[in-house]
Amino acid sequence: MLGYALGFLSPWPLCAQTMLRPTPAQTEGPFYPTKLPSDRDTDLTQVAGHSQPAQGTRLYFSGRVLVRDGSPQAGATVELWQCDVFGRYHHAGDYGSPRDDGFQGYGVATTDGEGRFAFKTIRPVAYSGRIPHIHLKVRTAAGAALTTQVYIAGDATGGDPVLAFTSAEARKRLTMEVAPTPGREAGALAGTFEIVIP
Repeated sequence: MLGYALGFLSPWPLCAQTMLRPTPAQTEGPFYPTKLPSDRDTDLTQVAGHSQPAQGTRLYFSGRVLVRDGSPQAGATVELWQCDVFGRYHHAGDYGSPRDDGFQGYGVATTDGEGRFAFKTIRPVAYSGRIPHIHLKVRTAAGAALTTQVYIAGDATGGDPVLAFTSAEARKRLTMEVAPTPGREAGALAGTFEIVIP
């Protein structure tokens, strides 16, 4: 009887304790590319056929995509897009100049067997009304999807209209630490971010 009782009572609470919370979703924003660039690899700092590399501080951005039980999600598509060093997106609706034509602005990675992805980009910068951020969209073969934004620890958050509707707990979970990375370009930074899909 005791064995039956323990068997009945223990599996669900133990399972519930190990479940991860999904990464908070955030708006896609108005600047998701209306036309995807022909060069959409994971190195956003060099555009194919363009002699000049991107301006800005190099950021080696990597992470993993997990499902809620903590297992890695292999074969997920991770899209990344962000503005250039002048605060401009490569989007038909983002008018104005200057614009950094050496910055790809958008890239796509596919997670490996351990759920890992990696991009080479620039440290995001602020632009009118927004603090520095990186946009991410994750899709799995099974149809799960998540769109969110990643922020940099230490950046001021006041006055940002997206974060105004984001709880302090969600802000913390969407914030990434960055640090100098030895052996890379002078001043280069690295940061990692874990994504839990719903």
